[in-house]
Amino acid sequence: MQAKILIPITILACSAGYAAAQSAHAGRTSNAPSQVTEQRLRQDMQTLIAHMATSGALGQHPEDLHLRVEQPAQRVSDLGVLIDSTSADRARDGLRVLGTTPGGTGERLGLRAGDVLVAVNGTSLRNLGADGDGRALAATTLKSAVDGLPDATPLRLDVEREGNLVAMNAPVHSVLLPALSLEVGAAAMAAAPSADAPRSDANATTSAGCGRISTFDVSPPSAQQYHATLIMLDGTSPGPSGHETYRVSAGEHHLLVAEDIPTNFMGAGPIGTWRTRNHSYKPLTVTVKPGTTAMIAAQLHTDKAGEISRGGYWDPVMWREVPEDCP
Repeated sequence: MQAKILIPITILACSAGYAAAQSAHAGRTSNAPSQVTEQRLRQDMQTLIAHMATSGALGQHPEDLHLRVEQPAQRVSDLGVLIDSTSADRARDGLRVLGTTPGGTGERLGLRAGDVLVAVNGTSLRNLGADGDGRALAATTLKSAVDGLPDATPLRLDVEREGNLVAMNAPVHSVLLPALSLEVGAAAMAAAPSADAPRSDANATTSAGCGRISTFDVSPPSAQQYHATLIMLDGTSPGPSGHETYRVSAGEHHLLVAEDIPTNFMGAGPIGTWRTRNHSYKPLTVTVKPGTTAMIAAQLHTDKAGEISRGGYWDPVMWREVPEDCP
């Protein structure tokens, strides 16, 4: 059973340290981000999801999770300050600065670690208590004050530094956050429409006659199944590199698959290195049912560590079928 969750995106990270973690399926338009930007987004999102999984935020069965995030384009003011707002007690005398982000308003103001913010535009940040989650309300007050300022409006912060009260002033600069649409999960990857999604059958246009093949890596680690790369689909290249889901006609398809198993999972000591492994591709024949996504992975055989150079340590498999509409 899938849990569908709509997650609002906020720009308040670590209280007044503003950040936006975003990832998007890059379209091939004139406004598409550069490859460097897209790669950075992918890496940052992967790190964020890994932290969520480690903390247990994705639950006990992340392979069944379906997360959807929607956020329209918006203009926000970036204070660029990391503060300690973990409790009302720690913010009783103001908000302690832990650091600033390069180029942010906080850096232009001259804030530095150890400063204590005691007022913003004349509004006190002391003894404001806690919100429902126990965090300092002073952080919310600071955020509201900054968000309410038009672009380039002067911002005044009263700061306590080494026992002295210092007034700092600098204009606030806003940034434009692009619209965000993000789905996480095998079903989401399979169902996400894309104008440039590769197809092996251009005539497959109805849910009765098409499905998908996906190498999206969400198999439970306990199954010893890892990421695979689709090299050939029915004798031809499946599409641009970076894609993991391919629309195909329902029926039998012949794949050529490469493994992408992390070396530390090989279980073969020093011989399980990238150089000693046989990286020849392996064939796999799958039957894709109408309105279904066939999930492909590399099955690791830990009992065949001695066959690394001959390639016997793995095989391509279809580890799951996910019912999904195929528009």
